[in-house]
Amino acid sequence: MKQHKPGASKACQSNLKKKNKAGAHQQSQPGLQSFFPKQSKVLVPPIIPKSTPVVAYAMESGSPFSGTHTMGITPTARSPAPNTHSVNVLMKLEKAIEDLPVLPDANEGDEITMFSDNIPTDLVKEDAWEYLDPMLNRFLGFNRTAESIYNELRGGARGLPAMVQYLKDFVRLYEVEGALLEGKIERLVNIIQTQCVAMIRSKRTHL
Repeated sequence: MKQHKPGASKACQSNLKKKNKAGAHQQSQPGLQSFFPKQSKVLVPPIIPKSTPVVAYAMESGSPFSGTHTMGITPTARSPAPNTHSVNVLMKLEKAIEDLPVLPDANEGDEITMFSDNIPTDLVKEDAWEYLDPMLNRFLGFNRTAESIYNELRGGARGLPAMVQYLKDFVRLYEVEGALLEGKIERLVNIIQTQCVAMIRSKRTHL
């Protein structure tokens, strides 16, 4: 076998020069990745949680919480508005009572005390008048004289003031029409007014 000595022959020296020159040229060439721009990192925006919706409640002016921001309060249902005619009829009765002289307080056996009991709340609206009408008839009566009715009038906590309040609450709760009340209440008002005038005249004649 023939032993090869690198660099000994001219041909070998020529090949080494070409090899070294080719390697130097490759190192001087830029890399392939240098021709591609670096991609910027994509920033993912953070997820913003949705805020919980705020529920606002309208507060009535007479509520003890008015003027404050209070949450979680269930609005109360409004009571039905009473019949305007009924209100006017009862206002006449209330005004007539203000002109009455001092009356004796109602006792347990007086007819008028039935209007100081609690109002039933389980009546059918259409049948409510059938409950109230007999009470008024029982107190006023069909054949009673104005003088006898006047003598049954009483004051105090279970007298005429309680009767007026009972009628107001009953009318509001069951929306009783004023046309049903008008005849009986106007008769009571006339009795109060005429008997007051008669009593005042009687007192003046005895002076």
